[in-house]
Amino acid sequence: MTQLDATSGIELALQHLSRGEPLLALRVLDRVSWMDLGWPDYWRVRAEAFLLLGDHKQAASSAKEGLVEDPDNLPLLLLFIKALAELGELDRAQYALTHALRLAPNNLELQSLADSLKLQINQRPKSPKAASLPPVQTIPDVPTHARDDWKTARDWRSGKRIFNEADASAIKRAFKANNPTLPEAQVRRRNFSFMLPIGFLLLCVAFIGFWLWSHMGR
Repeated sequence: MTQLDATSGIELALQHLSRGEPLLALRVLDRVSWMDLGWPDYWRVRAEAFLLLGDHKQAASSAKEGLVEDPDNLPLLLLFIKALAELGELDRAQYALTHALRLAPNNLELQSLADSLKLQINQRPKSPKAASLPPVQTIPDVPTHARDDWKTARDWRSGKRIFNEADASAIKRAFKANNPTLPEAQVRRRNFSFMLPIGFLLLCVAFIGFWLWSHMGR
């Protein structure tokens, strides 16, 4: 395939674009010598062809390549802004538009783009507010005597009492009754220890009385 110089290639590509043939325009541009690819007009025609095809990503990329060589090229800026707006990259489009308006504040096409872009930005869905997290509750330290008891530790953290007063009193009484080493149990045992000899003595008297009655009655 014969290569074309930038002037011939761009002129032929523009003819295809005027006839609504963006694909043919791109094929012609592909034949342009790589030494001439730095021409801003080459990238402008390429960006316009992609824009007509609806390939906005390639259109923006092509326009950006041309703007590297000529940042103040107004036709390239117009194509770049249009492509970015179609891609939804509104912040980048607004930045490029601000630069273009400094260069040509009275340009009608730029003013029309400014109105359209402003409408898109106003219609852009706002980011939802971040859900507020509940306040962090400080968990008190678990007492030493409760660290080995999961339920006790859990109830201590929650601030709940494990037993009510009636339950605590009943458990305390049962514990004392079943534990002979408690002082109260020892006192109770000493109080009844003096009855053992009296009982033995009464048993002996009853036995002697029965023996006498049985022998004397004969």
